[in-house]
Amino acid sequence: MSKFSNRVSRINPSATLKIADMARSLKEEGKDIISLSVGEPDLDTPSHIKACAKNALDEGFIHYTNTKGITELKNKISEKFRYDNDIQANMDEIIVTPGSKFSIFLVCQSLIDTDDSSIILDPSWVTYSESIKMAEGKVVRCPTNEKIGINTERFKDIVERTEGIKLAIINSPCNPSGRVYKKEKLRSIAEICLDNDIYVLSDEVYEKIIYEGEHYSPGSEYSNVITVNGFSKAYSMTGWRVGYVTGPRDIINEMAKIQQHSVSCANSFAQKGAFCALNSDKSNQILKERLEKFKERRDILMEGFDSIEGIDYVKPEGTFYMFPNCGGESVKVAEKLLKEFHVAVTPGSAFGELGEGHLRVSFANSKERIREAISRMEGAFPMEM
Repeated sequence: MSKFSNRVSRINPSATLKIADMARSLKEEGKDIISLSVGEPDLDTPSHIKACAKNALDEGFIHYTNTKGITELKNKISEKFRYDNDIQANMDEIIVTPGSKFSIFLVCQSLIDTDDSSIILDPSWVTYSESIKMAEGKVVRCPTNEKIGINTERFKDIVERTEGIKLAIINSPCNPSGRVYKKEKLRSIAEICLDNDIYVLSDEVYEKIIYEGEHYSPGSEYSNVITVNGFSKAYSMTGWRVGYVTGPRDIINEMAKIQQHSVSCANSFAQKGAFCALNSDKSNQILKERLEKFKERRDILMEGFDSIEGIDYVKPEGTFYMFPNCGGESVKVAEKLLKEFHVAVTPGSAFGELGEGHLRVSFANSKERIREAISRMEGAFPMEM
């Protein structure tokens, strides 16, 4: 008899966190490691958001909240969906969760039964496949094209050839590619899924970090869409762990049951901070300033890669990631960059079969450190393996 459950044996550890752990160990040895691996802004949470959470602590707002979240935050999220995304979400169609990653976990646990299939794009964020596996579902991958993105005809063909698809997961702006998918493509995906009784999970956590193109929420038009978002990326609130979801009321209610029996609710005083993030004009100005900072960093990274032989890339339109082709086996390239050149990046193979040969490089770091990382990598490529 196996010591551990079949469920846990099916999932893989996070490659992004694995590289981060290796980098941390080298730092503890005294090495100067430049981290371009983890998807976390280096900027601080805005002070007015922190002040709200501090006030909540001082006022004793430290107890359990309603499982679905505090009323004032759900009201602001409802307004946010209406004005930013053209999604009409009532309070009972919203749940606040301990981070958008847990939101995705809840969606998968609520919808997927043993051996149900779920379709994700390839490459895509590492947690999608593992969340499906934790629900004992099957992962079906739809290859994307590096230049044109989603081939909707290919997506439709895979859907029609695969029995038992329950859920499709899409992500725009996309981690790891930085692509912002066009409205027509996302509408086509939603319509194909609607015609085949498939739910769509639309992960929109990077919606505020777009340089070219426009964000589109398919939940504004299609009843089969579950929209996931959070505060981590836009507001630099990664450790606060506050995410939120809207979708069909019956699905939200099922998610709430799981949340009741697992984490109970999102952090109480963090929810107060999240409320202030959405309720302050300061936030909008800060978001604009930070977007410009990320764009400057992206442009520095692109200029640097343009000068390095052996690296090719597609210009990222959103997020704070670039997904360059490194011309080698991604795990070996990433490990060599870390151990010999002290630059931490994430191997592309973690994001799917088509991620092999690529590296996910985060530019959520200072301009000075990005320039230093480029200088170090100039000595690494073209890489002899």
